[in-house]
Amino acid sequence: MQQQPPVSLSHTGFHVFDMEKMIGFYTRVFGFFVNDKANDGRMVFLSADPKDHHQLIMFNGRTADKDHTHFSHVAFRVRDMDSLRALAKRLATETEVRDVRTCTHGNAWSIYFKDPEGNEAEAFIDTPWHVAQPFYKPIDNMFDKTDEELAAWTDNMLNEFPTKRPFDDWRKDMARKLGME
Repeated sequence: MQQQPPVSLSHTGFHVFDMEKMIGFYTRVFGFFVNDKANDGRMVFLSADPKDHHQLIMFNGRTADKDHTHFSHVAFRVRDMDSLRALAKRLATETEVRDVRTCTHGNAWSIYFKDPEGNEAEAFIDTPWHVAQPFYKPIDNMFDKTDEELAAWTDNMLNEFPTKRPFDDWRKDMARKLGME
């Protein structure tokens, strides 16, 4: 097997209609900071992690109408369920956010939503399990459950899927496949 270079996704960029509105949204909701801006205002670099100068790049000049998306979605890993709950509360105060929904992918608990310009975003935390993807199970009232209740519900629900296994085992197998063990 050919040795592949170790890579990790560093950042994503997308075009926006209203730069200031989008900067405000991503700084309020996710705690991003603006690190740099082009002098002509055509692009802005944002990060919420000191190891990355930028995790998001927003470019002025989006031309497609709001009914046509230009990327599937951007996903943000958060620290823990309390962080995901806090994010859900912040999203509830954002009047231009829509289509908020919660789910599990078996390997993650997620909240999806459309940002003020209609781009789909996801915030998630990993679960302790892995199941074959794609996997999607809506969770009504996810944030009303305690961490323990959510974990027990998810564990029990996943028992009917033969590909369920500890996520750490899947990660070890993936590291072997990538020659990183």
